Amino acid sequence: MNATQHTLLARALIDACGGVDACCKPVTRVERSQLYAYRDFNSGVFMPADIIEQLESRCENPVYSAFLFHSRPAKTPAARLEAVGFLIGEGGVAIQRAIRLAAEDGELSDNEKRGIEEMCLEHEDLLRQARASMETGAAS
Repeated sequence: MNATQHTLLARALIDACGGVDACCKPVTRVERSQLYAYRDFNSGVFMPADIIEQLESRCENPVYSAFLFHSRPAKTPAARLEAVGFLIGEGGVAIQRAIRLAAEDGELSDNEKRGIEEMCLEHEDLLRQARASMETGAAS
């Protein structure tokens, strides 16, 4: 991801929260001037993760982090689509089972949440691999 994209994401996130004045202290730990620097294409300054988190929580929209997450490349872009398809199905069933077992007692422990989240991240990576396979034509 390049500096222009970071700046555009910072602008979008700040705007989603109501603009610079709505995002400076005490909402975040930074002053107005720093928020303007995040919006400036020539500043070379990038928004830190804690500021991203605070602003995304404020506007209840993962403007910045969702883009970062979805722009990650697949681990194996040339995987066979058919093989990845089987893994997607099996992974979905495994996630369903883990959720069912974790929810049986009516509570989700931190360990159960972490385990399910890890499975979901692996599943999302398989979906990226499927998309990459379709783009490269690696169907079989």
